[in-house]
Amino acid sequence: MKRVLGHCLAGLAVVAGGAGVISACVHDDSSLYIHAVLYPTPVAIGQACLYTADPTAEMLSKGILDVGLGRYQYDAMFLVGNQMVAQANPQQVRTETSDINIQGAEVRITDVAGNQLTAYTALTSGTVLASTGTVPGYAAISATLLDATTARTLNVKGGAVQTVVSYTKMFGHTLGGTYVESNEFEFPIDVCYGCLVLYTAIDTALTLSNGQPAATPNCLAPFQSGSAGATSIVPNPCVTGQDTQIDCSQCQDFTVCRGAYPNGAPSTAATDAGAG
Repeated sequence: MKRVLGHCLAGLAVVAGGAGVISACVHDDSSLYIHAVLYPTPVAIGQACLYTADPTAEMLSKGILDVGLGRYQYDAMFLVGNQMVAQANPQQVRTETSDINIQGAEVRITDVAGNQLTAYTALTSGTVLASTGTVPGYAAISATLLDATTARTLNVKGGAVQTVVSYTKMFGHTLGGTYVESNEFEFPIDVCYGCLVLYTAIDTALTLSNGQPAATPNCLAPFQSGSAGATSIVPNPCVTGQDTQIDCSQCQDFTVCRGAYPNGAPSTAATDAGAG
């Protein structure tokens, strides 16, 4: 928080020499505020993730980070609002000064009991336009809510899930030079190992030694859906290992997606048709 304090003191020093002393630090939890974390909609293979800076878009109430899928850092896309009144006036040749350039986020992470695990500054950028009448200006801006160093210290092997709570405060400057910071936004994150892996494709052709169907996940075959022989493509998570489930056939680079049988391993008499 030394960085934030430095910005505030510098701003005060500039205005103190004027006719009146006006605080250069705006922190009222409303001028600049974090509205929510946007949901990362799954995309087709090869497509980029898209986020809509819209308060009616789908939001997340908590995050999920699956380290079994090789991801240890949780990055969120925030919907950030600006309720400052627009100042531009072409009749008076007055430029806009209420747009806010975001420079970063102050993040602190605790366990569920409130014990602080770490704190850091996550640099980021983006511009949040001034409000239009009573409608705030919005922008989608990313920040790292859980760093890899902290995530690696959590013991989540063997199906365990650990929850941490990330507290985030955005900061930046208006085009008029005023330093602003947002409210502190609280966001829980569940950290797990393998909890986002789906076993959708089932090899009903496999049988156990007793003749019963094995109902074994076939992680090496294309996803089967609907009637016999029908296939479809499972959408890819926007970020593999974060928030959205992935079919085991799409993550064969990771151990957690190979040789996993939630319904019990088949008999040695059974062979996986997807293995060739």
